[in-house]
Amino acid sequence: MLSNIGFGLHKIHENNYCHKDFHSGNILNRIYDKESFDSTISDFGLCRPANENLVDQSLYGVLPFVAPEVLRGEKFTKAADIYGFEPPFIDREYDVHLALAVCGGERPPIPNYAPEPYIKLMKQCWNPIPTNRPTAYELYEELHKWWNEFHHDHVLLQSFTKKREKMWRARLRELKGNPRPLMASQNLLTSKCLDYAGQLGMNVVNKIGTSNEAYITRQFDLSLTLESKNLSNMDNQY
Repeated sequence: MLSNIGFGLHKIHENNYCHKDFHSGNILNRIYDKESFDSTISDFGLCRPANENLVDQSLYGVLPFVAPEVLRGEKFTKAADIYGFEPPFIDREYDVHLALAVCGGERPPIPNYAPEPYIKLMKQCWNPIPTNRPTAYELYEELHKWWNEFHHDHVLLQSFTKKREKMWRARLRELKGNPRPLMASQNLLTSKCLDYAGQLGMNVVNKIGTSNEAYITRQFDLSLTLESKNLSNMDNQY
């Protein structure tokens, strides 16, 4: 699955486009049988040329998948798509407090059953410095290498499974017993644009790292509006 997604993102970037709404809710899976399935990136409504110099006046997205530099009002780049290649926060409200935390360097907790190579790659993808993130091709190459090794190196396969299977199954039982966090995070995978600038004070904007852009959010649907003008020039539509 990950290799397919990495390849799809690579093809988007190879054609010099940014997806701009890259998150797990926009991944479609087609299952052929127990051993065969495809994963496809969908929803290209926000896809734009990577060399487009315009700074969006309105930002759409799902908060945990939006890169911190984009939250601060910087131009969307291919590296911002790479940031979306990470697990979301669960059991957290998708609100301004989470946005502040992300901009301050907070990332989702890493499961103790996650394999070390995956943890390393995941941390590279969510690096706060965009140029330190891997390219989509580098991401695909690494994931495809894992796929090949799984099919030819049984020792590596065992290191990914047997050591961690007990912890992974324990986590599954925990989620089955209390599915609320998982269900809540799935319900939040909706991108909309809502204007809440008038409800935010300048102190919140300053904490995000800018004095001229407004960050607006709502718990169930992420909405960010980033304006290059002062907050006093923005209209509150709600």
